[in-house]
Parts: sequence; C-alpha cells; structure tokens
Amino acid sequence: MIKKFALLLLLVSILGCKKDIEFSDDDTNLYRWKRDFYRAGVQKDAPAFFLSRNGGGTWSTASGILISSDVVVLTEFRKDKQQDSIFKASGKMRICQYEKLEKVE
Repeated sequence: MIKKFALLLLLVSILGCKKDIEFSDDDTNLYRWKRDFYRAGVQKDAPAFFLSRNGGGTWSTASGILISSDVVVLTEFRKDKQQDSIFKASGKMRICQYEKLEKVE
C-alpha cells in the first residue's frame, strides 16, 4: 500500500511539474529583429492579461494593443529570454512579438 502511494505521489509530482519553455541554443549568431510591444486589452468582466507566451512569440488572445515597434540586434537565445522575461515581469500584461529580418555579419 505504501509503495503504491509513493509511486502515485512520484508520478503526480513528475507529471504535475511545470515544464520550462525551451529556448534556442544559438547564442552566437546575431540577427536583426523587428520587435513589436503589445499590452493586453481590457475586456468587460475579465482581467487584462495574455494567457500565454509561446515560443513563436504570439499570444493566445487577439485583444493586444500595439504600444511600440522598433528594430533590435539580438541572438536567438537572447530574443527568447527577453521575450519570456518581459511576459513574466509585466504580470502577463505585456508581450513582444519578433520578426526576423536578416543576419548581422
């Protein structure tokens, strides 16, 4: 009985743990990116936040309001880290979407 309970507890803890977002391992090649900052739109009777920030840099709700747009030079890894940290630091209220323009030589 104890073995079954321990096995069940182990299985729940393994499957229930939040998986980390996979970041690119390319931290050497620089690219020029078009970066758009969005904030979550306020909806009636709903909190203003984005549901997720996936690896593609898009959001799961279409109520984003464009704040600003600029061009930056980053590696793939730095782009992923920046995108994730902005999403987390803003309390899921802001995201940035990147579009790869060209490789910087």
